[in-house]
Amino acid sequence: MKTILLSCFFISISFVAGFSQYGLNAVGISAAEYIEAPNDPNGSLDAGEGFTFEAWILNFGGTSNQKVAGKLKNDFKNGFIYGIENLQVNLEVFNNNGVNTKLLAGSVSEIGWTHVAGSYEVGGMLKIFINGKKVGETPAPATPVNPNDNPFRIGIAPWDVNALGFVGYVDEVRYWQAVLDEATIRAWMHKDVTAEHPNYDKLSLYHKYNEMAGPVVMDETANHNDGVLSSESIVLEPQFLPFKGASNLLDNDVQGVWNAKPEGSSDILSVAGTFFEPENLEATMIFGHSDGDYSFDTDAPGNYDRSLSKVWQAATQGGIFASFSFDLSVVDMSQVLEVVLLSSAEEDLSEAEITSGVIDGNTFTVEDVVPSDGWYYSLGFKTSISGIDAPAADALQFDVSPNPTQNSFRFHIQGQQLGILHIRVLTMAGEEVYSQAFEKVPADYT
Repeated sequence: MKTILLSCFFISISFVAGFSQYGLNAVGISAAEYIEAPNDPNGSLDAGEGFTFEAWILNFGGTSNQKVAGKLKNDFKNGFIYGIENLQVNLEVFNNNGVNTKLLAGSVSEIGWTHVAGSYEVGGMLKIFINGKKVGETPAPATPVNPNDNPFRIGIAPWDVNALGFVGYVDEVRYWQAVLDEATIRAWMHKDVTAEHPNYDKLSLYHKYNEMAGPVVMDETANHNDGVLSSESIVLEPQFLPFKGASNLLDNDVQGVWNAKPEGSSDILSVAGTFFEPENLEATMIFGHSDGDYSFDTDAPGNYDRSLSKVWQAATQGGIFASFSFDLSVVDMSQVLEVVLLSSAEEDLSEAEITSGVIDGNTFTVEDVVPSDGWYYSLGFKTSISGIDAPAADALQFDVSPNPTQNSFRFHIQGQQLGILHIRVLTMAGEEVYSQAFEKVPADYT
């Protein structure tokens, strides 16, 4: 009697952190309102050899030219401006010679929250980041950006409080006297800055806007760069931005974010065709992955790229569905017959829903996915394997669909001579999920 021992495997691509709590207060301003942090004589708000600015913004001002933040005098020397023009991000830095290094790049959502950031290094590069991804860069001159004594202003032209005001909400404003890289911006854009941040000692201004009312909003750093509201009509109120406090955030590396936008991508996964109600500003979806070594994939076949063996989780709010496309160029597809999307409320995918999709070259796409908040996702691969009892002539050819422990699977045998066959199916953890002896098996059997 032949005994076939089959170990079903699946390679996880899981997605980041489901959270129940979204953000606290944000500050809402009109075109004639702004927040002002007085100049610090100790230089904590100066550009120095390099700086990074970042914030979450919800733009109600359409395509108009609006200034989000900056520190610059009307002589247009030694300072910077961060704004949006025609829904693109604009970062301008002026050095001591009055030379303007300017970059316009990326795209800001017209209806949803967007994380914006920019960095500048003297003699290096000026860079713009949107939702944690670098969208443009340009060389910066070696001439220094000297201090200026103007205030640091948020929501207005820094050189003129009557010009180019931002209309909308602002939250999590951070100014660093350090040049943050893309990975660091992406890793920390959804959570509170703590002493674990690699550039923590260079954080010069940090406004969270969680006060109940003005006229002062507190700086979270030791520099005391508190902000003063220009008007009593400025509101501090709850907003549902995709920001998670440290108490609820899993320690994962966020790879992509889609904030009420039609598309987005990460290093492996792309999301397109997103649908939501236009007036639903709370529709957001966040995906990421962990680089942790999860025990259930330790026995995965060596010819499959282990960089895919990660647990991902989804964080969503609002009604939303989309098409998922996975880049499988790092996978040896020569053995793969079919790919499916697995989704489960359990991290070990012990009870998973299976959704089919389409493979086109190295891309696997599943359309009209409705991601569930807090659910885990991964890919299952159906592959053909050879089971050999003894002589090569008696080899059996079979294939099996993904079997995440407690779901149905399909078993197909071709070229088997009539006789007794015992089939056992084990999970990679060694758990037996199927055992059956067959006395008379036809040559082609499912």
